[in-house]
Amino acid sequence: MSNSTTKPKKLPKTPRYTPQNQQILDEMMIPGPALRFFKTKKERKRPEMFDIASSSSIEQLHTAPARLVNFNEFDSAPNIAQQRLSERLQRAISTMYSMENMPSQWVTPGFVDIRGVKVSRNLRKCQILYEPSSTIKKERGNVHRALLDYTHLLSNMIRNHAQLKRPLSIKFVSDTNAKELEDLFEKLSVLEKEQEEKDNLLN
Repeated sequence: MSNSTTKPKKLPKTPRYTPQNQQILDEMMIPGPALRFFKTKKERKRPEMFDIASSSSIEQLHTAPARLVNFNEFDSAPNIAQQRLSERLQRAISTMYSMENMPSQWVTPGFVDIRGVKVSRNLRKCQILYEPSSTIKKERGNVHRALLDYTHLLSNMIRNHAQLKRPLSIKFVSDTNAKELEDLFEKLSVLEKEQEEKDNLLN
């Protein structure tokens, strides 16, 4: 066997004129410049990158999953840059509370517990998770309304103390997950106490 590569067979050349046009040229004297109107037009074909019908090409196709409708950029595990910015904002919040005069008592640490800070993947959005410390429904409502009313002012304070070089959108979000867990633990503790009382009565 020879190692020489076999040259692909050349395709037959298409005739310069179609049979109908060739007959006209044989019967009539056509000026040279007008011959171009009788030449056969070449069909332009787009180069085929791969044959989709073949199984090997289908395996080589790169597919990406569709983005979920309920995708939340704050749900994914934070990377190093997100963690650093989150810690920086938490320090800025602590500095704000120690140095600034709050516009309302309902946004002070006595009524609000800051549970955490979440930063988006592009480092342009921030969610400050909070929970009202009071268990009274009216006071909890006052906290929610105060944070909503003073979001712009508090955001400016936090950005100034964090000394951010790029714009950052800050939003206060109620930490409902933490509240649900607290309620669950409270129910479990009540059930444990009831079970202990029953066991004591039986003994």
